[in-house]
Amino acid sequence: MTLSKIIEEFDSQRKNQVSLQQKLRWISQLDMKISSQILVPRGADKFLGYDEATPLSTVAQAPEEYSEIYTLYLNYMLDLMNGETGRSNNFAMLFNRLYGEMHDFFNRKVPVKNNVKIKVGDVNV
Repeated sequence: MTLSKIIEEFDSQRKNQVSLQQKLRWISQLDMKISSQILVPRGADKFLGYDEATPLSTVAQAPEEYSEIYTLYLNYMLDLMNGETGRSNNFAMLFNRLYGEMHDFFNRKVPVKNNVKIKVGDVNV
């Protein structure tokens, strides 16, 4: 899903005053998490993030079947920013469930490369 489609979908679901730059920062945060926790250990290049110069036609990191994760995350961040803890907790729960499903999907489909360090407590194994 492209950045413009993510933002358009979020804006159609919720009226908000969040700037385009802030929405891109939030999407970038999520894609950095997806990249570092899921994609890089499986051989993908490190994701460096989005900024104002990034074309809105850029395709985001999550697979299309998990694209709902972006609107859930944006809703979560909006409610967190507005201090609406009840709503943010609901969106956090939905986001975490979908993120876990996406992570499980990658675990089943794409093996982790051999040179990945696994952290157990304070020790890298």
